Amino acid sequence: MFRLCAKIEIKGDRSWSLDFVTAVEITRDTEKLTAEAKITLPKKMKWDGSAEIPVRRGDSVRISLGYDDNLQLAFVGWVRDVGFKTPVVITCEDDMFKLKQMPAVKKAYRSVTLETLLKDQGITHRLNIMGEQSLGAYRVTADTVASLLGKLSEQGVRSFFRYEDGEPVLYCGVLFERDSTPAQVFKTGLNIISDQSLQQQKAENMRLRVKAVSLMPNNKKIKVEVGDSDGEHRTLHTYNKTETELKAWAQQEIKRLKRDGLTGSFTTFGYKLVDPLDAIGLIIDGTKMGVYQVKKVVIKYGDGGFRQEITLGLRVA
Repeated sequence: MFRLCAKIEIKGDRSWSLDFVTAVEITRDTEKLTAEAKITLPKKMKWDGSAEIPVRRGDSVRISLGYDDNLQLAFVGWVRDVGFKTPVVITCEDDMFKLKQMPAVKKAYRSVTLETLLKDQGITHRLNIMGEQSLGAYRVTADTVASLLGKLSEQGVRSFFRYEDGEPVLYCGVLFERDSTPAQVFKTGLNIISDQSLQQQKAENMRLRVKAVSLMPNNKKIKVEVGDSDGEHRTLHTYNKTETELKAWAQQEIKRLKRDGLTGSFTTFGYKLVDPLDAIGLIIDGTKMGVYQVKKVVIKYGDGGFRQEITLGLRVA
Protein backbone atom coordinates (compact mmCIF):
# COMPACT_ATOMS: atom_id res chain seq x y z
CA MET A 1 0.00 0.00 0.00
CA PHE A 2 1.52 3.29 -1.10
CA ARG A 3 1.55 6.17 1.37
CA LEU A 4 0.67 9.62 0.02
CA CYS A 5 3.03 12.50 0.68
CA ALA A 6 3.02 16.20 -0.13
CA LYS A 7 5.12 19.31 0.32
CA ILE A 8 3.62 22.77 -0.14
CA GLU A 9 6.13 25.64 -0.03
CA ILE A 10 4.77 29.19 0.29
CA LYS A 11 7.02 32.26 0.37
CA GLY A 12 5.91 35.81 1.12
CA ASP A 13 6.75 37.93 4.15
CA ARG A 14 7.70 34.60 5.69
CA SER A 15 8.36 31.12 4.33
CA TRP A 16 6.12 28.16 5.13
CA SER A 17 6.48 24.47 4.35
CA LEU A 18 3.43 22.22 4.78
CA ASP A 19 3.68 18.43 4.62
CA PHE A 20 -0.03 17.81 5.05
CA VAL A 21 -3.05 19.27 3.28
CA THR A 22 -6.62 18.03 2.91
CA ALA A 23 -6.64 18.15 -0.90
CA VAL A 24 -4.91 19.54 -3.98
CA GLU A 25 -6.38 19.91 -7.46
CA ILE A 26 -4.24 21.15 -10.36
CA THR A 27 -5.55 21.86 -13.87
CA ARG A 28 -3.26 22.38 -16.86
CA ASP A 29 -4.92 22.82 -20.24
CA THR A 30 -3.42 23.71 -23.64
CA GLU A 31 -6.72 25.42 -24.55
CA LYS A 32 -6.45 27.89 -21.64
CA LEU A 33 -3.92 30.58 -20.80
CA THR A 34 -3.66 29.86 -17.09
CA ALA A 35 -2.85 26.71 -15.14
CA GLU A 36 -4.58 26.69 -11.75
CA ALA A 37 -4.03 24.92 -8.44
CA LYS A 38 -6.43 24.75 -5.49
CA ILE A 39 -5.03 23.80 -2.08
CA THR A 40 -7.59 22.83 0.58
CA LEU A 41 -6.19 23.27 4.10
CA PRO A 42 -7.12 21.22 7.18
CA LYS A 43 -10.00 22.72 9.19
CA LYS A 44 -7.91 23.24 12.32
CA MET A 45 -4.52 24.55 11.35
CA LYS A 46 -2.06 26.73 13.24
CA TRP A 47 0.51 28.99 11.65
CA ASP A 48 3.33 29.30 14.16
CA GLY A 49 0.73 29.12 16.92
CA SER A 50 -1.73 31.54 15.27
CA ALA A 51 -5.04 30.63 13.64
CA GLU A 52 -4.82 33.62 11.29
CA ILE A 53 -3.68 32.67 7.81
CA PRO A 54 -0.53 34.64 6.89
CA VAL A 55 -0.70 33.74 3.18
CA ARG A 56 -1.28 36.70 0.85
CA ARG A 57 -2.02 37.29 -2.84
CA GLY A 58 1.22 37.26 -4.80
CA ASP A 59 3.09 34.86 -2.48
CA SER A 60 5.06 32.24 -4.41
CA VAL A 61 3.97 28.59 -4.26
CA ARG A 62 5.62 25.25 -5.07
CA ILE A 63 3.57 22.06 -4.84
CA SER A 64 5.24 18.64 -4.76
CA LEU A 65 3.21 15.42 -4.55
CA GLY A 66 4.04 11.73 -4.47
CA TYR A 67 4.09 8.38 -2.75
CA ASP A 68 6.35 7.09 0.05
CA ASP A 69 8.47 10.28 0.28
CA ASN A 70 9.21 10.23 -3.47
CA LEU A 71 8.00 13.71 -4.33
CA GLN A 72 7.42 15.11 -7.85
CA LEU A 73 7.16 18.80 -8.62
CA ALA A 74 3.52 19.28 -9.64
CA PHE A 75 3.03 23.05 -9.75
CA VAL A 76 4.92 26.34 -9.48
CA GLY A 77 3.12 29.65 -9.32
CA TRP A 78 1.59 32.42 -7.24
CA VAL A 79 -1.27 32.83 -4.80
CA ARG A 80 -4.29 34.47 -6.44
CA ASP A 81 -6.94 34.13 -3.71
CA VAL A 82 -7.24 32.94 -0.13
CA GLY A 83 -10.74 31.76 0.75
CA PHE A 84 -12.49 32.96 3.89
CA LYS A 85 -14.69 29.92 4.52
CA THR A 86 -13.72 26.74 6.35
CA PRO A 87 -12.01 24.67 5.07
CA VAL A 88 -9.83 27.38 3.59
CA VAL A 89 -8.98 27.00 -0.12
CA ILE A 90 -5.91 28.75 -1.54
CA THR A 91 -6.19 29.30 -5.30
CA CYS A 92 -2.96 29.69 -7.24
CA GLU A 93 -2.00 30.46 -10.84
CA ASP A 94 1.14 29.74 -12.82
CA ASP A 95 3.34 32.49 -14.32
CA MET A 96 0.40 33.78 -16.37
CA PHE A 97 -0.48 35.50 -13.06
CA LYS A 98 2.51 37.80 -13.65
CA LEU A 99 1.63 38.45 -17.30
CA LYS A 100 -1.88 39.49 -16.21
CA GLN A 101 -0.22 42.33 -14.28
CA MET A 102 2.32 43.25 -16.94
CA PRO A 103 1.22 46.27 -19.03
CA ALA A 104 1.20 45.63 -22.76
CA VAL A 105 3.38 47.79 -25.02
CA LYS A 106 0.99 49.49 -27.44
CA LYS A 107 2.46 49.22 -30.89
CA ALA A 108 1.39 48.91 -34.53
CA TYR A 109 3.13 46.78 -37.17
CA ARG A 110 2.81 46.70 -40.93
CA SER A 111 3.88 43.06 -40.74
CA VAL A 112 5.07 41.05 -37.75
CA THR A 113 5.80 37.50 -36.68
CA LEU A 114 4.46 36.05 -33.45
CA GLU A 115 7.97 35.79 -32.01
CA THR A 116 8.80 39.46 -32.69
CA LEU A 117 5.45 40.58 -31.31
CA LEU A 118 5.98 38.77 -28.02
CA LYS A 119 9.64 39.76 -27.63
CA ASP A 120 8.70 43.41 -28.17
CA GLN A 121 6.42 43.08 -25.15
CA GLY A 122 9.46 42.54 -22.96
CA ILE A 123 8.54 38.99 -21.97
CA THR A 124 11.56 37.60 -20.14
CA HIS A 125 10.37 33.97 -20.02
CA ARG A 126 11.89 31.53 -22.46
CA LEU A 127 9.64 31.31 -25.53
CA ASN A 128 8.83 28.26 -27.62
CA ILE A 129 6.85 29.34 -30.69
CA MET A 130 5.65 26.59 -33.01
CA GLY A 131 3.70 26.39 -36.26
CA GLU A 132 2.50 29.36 -38.35
CA GLN A 133 4.14 32.58 -37.10
CA SER A 134 3.20 35.32 -39.56
CA LEU A 135 0.52 37.64 -38.21
CA GLY A 136 0.71 40.23 -40.99
CA ALA A 137 -0.33 43.76 -39.99
CA TYR A 138 -1.09 43.91 -36.29
CA ARG A 139 -1.94 46.56 -33.71
CA VAL A 140 -1.51 45.88 -29.99
CA THR A 141 -4.52 47.34 -28.17
CA ALA A 142 -4.66 45.05 -25.13
CA ASP A 143 -4.00 46.50 -21.68
CA THR A 144 -1.88 43.59 -20.40
CA VAL A 145 0.35 40.95 -21.96
CA ALA A 146 -2.05 38.20 -20.85
CA SER A 147 -4.92 40.07 -22.55
CA LEU A 148 -2.83 40.23 -25.72
CA LEU A 149 -2.36 36.46 -25.56
CA GLY A 150 -6.10 36.13 -25.05
CA LYS A 151 -6.76 38.16 -28.21
CA LEU A 152 -4.31 35.97 -30.13
CA SER A 153 -6.26 32.91 -28.98
CA GLU A 154 -9.26 34.26 -30.89
CA GLN A 155 -7.13 33.77 -34.03
CA GLY A 156 -6.35 30.19 -33.06
CA VAL A 157 -2.96 30.97 -31.46
CA ARG A 158 -2.84 29.13 -28.14
CA SER A 159 -0.52 30.18 -25.32
CA PHE A 160 0.33 28.46 -22.04
CA PHE A 161 3.26 27.69 -19.76
CA ARG A 162 5.11 24.41 -19.35
CA TYR A 163 7.67 23.99 -16.58
CA GLU A 164 10.89 22.64 -18.12
CA ASP A 165 14.39 22.23 -16.69
CA GLY A 166 13.50 24.25 -13.61
CA GLU A 167 11.92 27.23 -15.40
CA PRO A 168 8.54 28.20 -16.91
CA VAL A 169 8.53 28.19 -20.72
CA LEU A 170 5.84 30.08 -22.63
CA TYR A 171 4.51 28.03 -25.55
CA CYS A 172 2.64 29.81 -28.34
CA GLY A 173 1.29 28.47 -31.60
CA VAL A 174 -1.47 26.66 -33.47
CA LEU A 175 0.08 23.20 -33.84
CA PHE A 176 2.63 21.94 -31.34
CA GLU A 177 4.53 19.20 -33.16
CA ARG A 178 7.00 17.55 -30.80
CA ASP A 179 8.75 14.22 -30.33
CA SER A 180 6.32 11.35 -30.95
CA THR A 181 8.24 8.91 -28.73
CA PRO A 182 5.93 8.16 -25.77
CA ALA A 183 7.18 9.35 -22.40
CA GLN A 184 4.80 6.85 -20.78
CA VAL A 185 2.54 4.00 -21.89
CA PHE A 186 -0.85 3.47 -20.24
CA LYS A 187 -2.44 0.05 -20.33
CA THR A 188 -5.81 -1.34 -19.30
CA GLY A 189 -5.48 -3.47 -16.18
CA LEU A 190 -2.06 -2.05 -15.32
CA ASN A 191 -2.11 1.71 -14.80
CA ILE A 192 -5.47 2.81 -16.21
CA ILE A 193 -8.12 3.18 -13.50
CA SER A 194 -10.96 4.13 -15.86
CA ASP A 195 -11.21 4.51 -19.64
CA GLN A 196 -15.00 4.89 -19.86
CA SER A 197 -14.69 8.44 -21.24
CA LEU A 198 -12.58 7.40 -24.24
CA GLN A 199 -14.20 7.16 -27.66
CA GLN A 200 -12.88 6.08 -31.05
CA GLN A 201 -13.18 8.35 -34.07
CA LYS A 202 -12.10 8.32 -37.71
CA ALA A 203 -11.08 11.44 -39.60
CA GLU A 204 -13.06 10.31 -42.65
CA ASN A 205 -16.23 10.32 -40.54
CA MET A 206 -15.61 13.78 -39.09
CA ARG A 207 -17.27 16.70 -40.84
CA LEU A 208 -15.47 19.97 -40.19
CA ARG A 209 -15.31 23.30 -41.99
CA VAL A 210 -13.02 26.18 -41.04
CA LYS A 211 -13.66 29.75 -42.15
CA ALA A 212 -10.64 32.07 -41.97
CA VAL A 213 -11.06 35.85 -42.16
CA SER A 214 -8.18 38.26 -42.72
CA LEU A 215 -8.62 41.99 -42.08
CA MET A 216 -6.46 43.96 -44.50
CA PRO A 217 -4.81 47.39 -43.88
CA ASN A 218 -7.46 49.06 -46.09
CA ASN A 219 -10.16 47.51 -43.83
CA LYS A 220 -11.24 45.07 -46.54
CA LYS A 221 -11.61 41.41 -45.61
CA ILE A 222 -10.34 38.27 -47.32
CA LYS A 223 -12.31 35.12 -46.49
CA VAL A 224 -11.33 31.51 -47.11
CA GLU A 225 -13.19 28.31 -46.23
CA VAL A 226 -11.63 24.85 -46.17
CA GLY A 227 -12.95 21.46 -45.19
CA ASP A 228 -16.37 19.83 -45.56
CA SER A 229 -19.25 21.98 -46.81
CA ASP A 230 -21.68 20.20 -44.46
CA GLY A 231 -19.30 20.09 -41.48
CA GLU A 232 -19.24 21.73 -38.07
CA HIS A 233 -18.13 25.36 -38.52
CA ARG A 234 -15.12 27.02 -36.87
CA THR A 235 -14.02 30.61 -37.54
CA LEU A 236 -10.52 32.09 -37.25
CA HIS A 237 -9.65 35.79 -37.45
CA THR A 238 -6.27 37.22 -38.42
CA TYR A 239 -4.69 40.29 -40.05
CA ASN A 240 -3.14 41.15 -43.44
CA LYS A 241 -2.73 37.62 -44.76
CA THR A 242 -2.83 36.82 -48.45
CA GLU A 243 -5.36 34.30 -49.65
CA THR A 244 -2.62 31.64 -49.86
CA GLU A 245 -1.40 32.37 -46.31
CA LEU A 246 -4.96 32.36 -45.05
CA LYS A 247 -5.68 29.00 -46.61
CA ALA A 248 -2.54 27.50 -45.02
CA TRP A 249 -3.60 28.88 -41.63
CA ALA A 250 -7.06 27.29 -41.92
CA GLN A 251 -5.69 23.95 -43.13
CA GLN A 252 -3.37 23.86 -40.12
CA GLU A 253 -6.43 24.09 -37.85
CA ILE A 254 -8.17 21.31 -39.83
CA LYS A 255 -5.12 19.10 -39.32
CA ARG A 256 -5.18 19.75 -35.58
CA LEU A 257 -8.85 18.85 -35.18
CA LYS A 258 -9.50 16.17 -37.79
CA ARG A 259 -7.75 12.92 -36.97
CA ASP A 260 -8.12 9.17 -36.56
CA GLY A 261 -7.83 7.57 -33.15
CA LEU A 262 -9.15 8.05 -29.67
CA THR A 263 -10.71 11.12 -28.17
CA GLY A 264 -11.78 11.93 -24.62
CA SER A 265 -10.04 11.25 -21.31
CA PHE A 266 -8.96 8.48 -18.95
CA THR A 267 -7.95 8.28 -15.29
CA THR A 268 -4.63 6.95 -14.04
CA PHE A 269 -2.53 7.04 -10.88
CA GLY A 270 -0.23 9.91 -9.90
CA TYR A 271 2.82 7.64 -9.91
CA LYS A 272 4.49 9.61 -12.72
CA LEU A 273 2.97 12.99 -13.52
CA VAL A 274 2.06 13.94 -17.08
CA ASP A 275 2.40 17.41 -18.63
CA PRO A 276 0.38 18.92 -21.48
CA LEU A 277 2.12 18.20 -24.82
CA ASP A 278 3.73 15.02 -23.46
CA ALA A 279 3.45 12.09 -25.89
CA ILE A 280 1.80 9.04 -24.29
CA GLY A 281 1.05 5.57 -25.64
CA LEU A 282 -2.24 3.76 -25.04
CA ILE A 283 -2.96 0.03 -24.97
CA ILE A 284 -6.67 -0.68 -24.46
CA ASP A 285 -7.76 -4.28 -23.77
CA GLY A 286 -4.53 -5.57 -25.27
CA THR A 287 -4.73 -3.49 -28.48
CA LYS A 288 -2.22 -0.73 -29.25
CA MET A 289 -4.27 2.41 -29.91
CA GLY A 290 -1.50 4.80 -30.89
CA VAL A 291 0.52 7.65 -29.39
CA TYR A 292 -1.19 10.90 -28.42
CA GLN A 293 -0.22 14.38 -27.34
CA VAL A 294 -1.69 15.32 -23.96
CA LYS A 295 -4.20 18.15 -24.32
CA LYS A 296 -5.17 18.57 -20.67
CA VAL A 297 -4.38 17.02 -17.30
CA VAL A 298 -6.21 17.38 -13.98
CA ILE A 299 -4.28 16.18 -10.93
CA LYS A 300 -6.29 15.30 -7.82
CA TYR A 301 -4.70 14.52 -4.46
CA GLY A 302 -6.49 13.84 -1.17
CA ASP A 303 -8.68 11.32 0.62
CA GLY A 304 -9.59 9.73 -2.71
CA GLY A 305 -5.94 9.02 -3.47
CA PHE A 306 -3.57 10.51 -6.02
CA ARG A 307 -5.02 10.55 -9.53
CA GLN A 308 -4.58 12.14 -12.96
CA GLU A 309 -7.36 12.66 -15.47
CA ILE A 310 -5.67 12.93 -18.87
CA THR A 311 -7.44 14.36 -21.93
CA LEU A 312 -6.07 13.32 -25.31
CA GLY A 313 -5.11 15.76 -28.03
CA LEU A 314 -3.49 15.24 -31.43
CA ARG A 315 -2.55 11.68 -32.41
CA VAL A 316 1.17 11.75 -33.23
CA ALA A 317 1.92 8.10 -34.04
